[in-house]
Amino acid sequence: MNREPLAIRAAAIWAAQSLILAAVAFGWNLSAEQIATSFTAVSALSALAVVVWTRGKVTPVDDPRGPDGQPLISADDY
Repeated sequence: MNREPLAIRAAAIWAAQSLILAAVAFGWNLSAEQIATSFTAVSALSALAVVVWTRGKVTPVDDPRGPDGQPLISADDY
């Protein structure tokens, strides 16, 4: 599960949006504009969360380095 940090966070975003729709389906009176605004807020906050929460969990493709700062591949492999 730790090998797929983006998939886990994407599932959390999907779950939050699904809960909004489920609440509406079960009687929470929201207008179309309120639903759209809720989805926008969830998307904006989730984008922030992905950047802050996930950035340190993935290896950059352009310059892969280990936790100690050492390159994971040699310069000849670039």
